[in-house]
Amino acid sequence: MVTYKVIECKGLSTYGIIAVDSDEIIEEIPDISANKDAVIGLANRMNHDRLSLIHFCDVVEDFLISEY
Repeated sequence: MVTYKVIECKGLSTYGIIAVDSDEIIEEIPDISANKDAVIGLANRMNHDRLSLIHFCDVVEDFLISEY
């Protein structure tokens, strides 16, 4: 099962999300936002809804459109 985790992007003060399956990073979107709470909320919703990896990029894109 894919889980989504927030990562801190080094030197940029921004946060991204990684998709993990069996402790292996299978996809990563860095630098989503400087708003850590918003990125944590997004990752929590993705995990709660058991988001399929195929929709990962689209959901992040929709988040960015709604945030900015």
